[in-house]
Amino acid sequence: MPDWLVHLGFAYVMARLIKLRDLKLFFLGSLLPDISRVALYFTDFAHLDQISSHLYFMPFHTPFMAALVALVISLFSENFKKCFFLIFLGAIFHLALDLTQYRIGNGVLLFYPFSFRQFYFSLFWSGDNISVLLRALAIGVLVICLLKKRPVGSPLFLRAPNLKIAFPLMVLVLIIPLSTTSLMMKNNVDYVDFLAHPQKWEGKRVEFYNAKVISTNPVIVRGMGVKFEVVTSEEFREGDQICIRATHKEGRIFPVFIYRYRGPSKSKVSLVGLLLFVLIWIDFPQRGRVRLIFREAFFRRKDELKRRGS
Repeated sequence: MPDWLVHLGFAYVMARLIKLRDLKLFFLGSLLPDISRVALYFTDFAHLDQISSHLYFMPFHTPFMAALVALVISLFSENFKKCFFLIFLGAIFHLALDLTQYRIGNGVLLFYPFSFRQFYFSLFWSGDNISVLLRALAIGVLVICLLKKRPVGSPLFLRAPNLKIAFPLMVLVLIIPLSTTSLMMKNNVDYVDFLAHPQKWEGKRVEFYNAKVISTNPVIVRGMGVKFEVVTSEEFREGDQICIRATHKEGRIFPVFIYRYRGPSKSKVSLVGLLLFVLIWIDFPQRGRVRLIFREAFFRRKDELKRRGS
């Protein structure tokens, strides 16, 4: 899936195309579906069961759950309709961009909780040349956004929500993913049923969408806390992130296709996106000072080059 840098850059371009003025909430929505990814980092750090955590948090990366979370957030805004519209629209653009990537063992649950079929359009791989180009373009458009003279959004006026509405809705948001974990497992979403019960998949095709190489002799990969030996002549380095389409036999993986992710990890690039997101959210006077610092640094460097030339 694209990193936050690309998601924010794409959101800014779309906002300009559809002439949105309030970008703050739109940008927030463009990152909203990935709260599941952030949560999974914490569960991994806390050494919680990764398969159970994955089953619970993955539904948040869907239009249905994005709408519910946007509703909860909007209850804290004085302009409920506008807040909900901007956040949910940003989330939809996020999921639309996620659909464009090539996927193995993964996809977008467009119709959750009514269907567990995963969708993708397979236009480009994460880390390939197109992905690198998108990152470069995203940096460019976000710097332009950051240096704009005018504000990127009106002030956010918060209010205390009606707890009779907010509390049941929050409970609903937390309960729905919990109620569908068994269905997610049954439908083998992200191949979790294979990872949880590999013996059931003897001789069948299996897929890993984000496996980490933890040993090279023999090649052993780990996905969601589960380890498998990969029978291949291809050489890897420890720490490589790969996705695999393979056949599972006798506890080992026999690949028919392997893709190795290139470049910096998605999490590292997303931190850059998060930094730009925070800077964009800073109110206009502070953003004006940031812009002034950039200009002063540019002209100072220009003067130094002139002095050296003379």
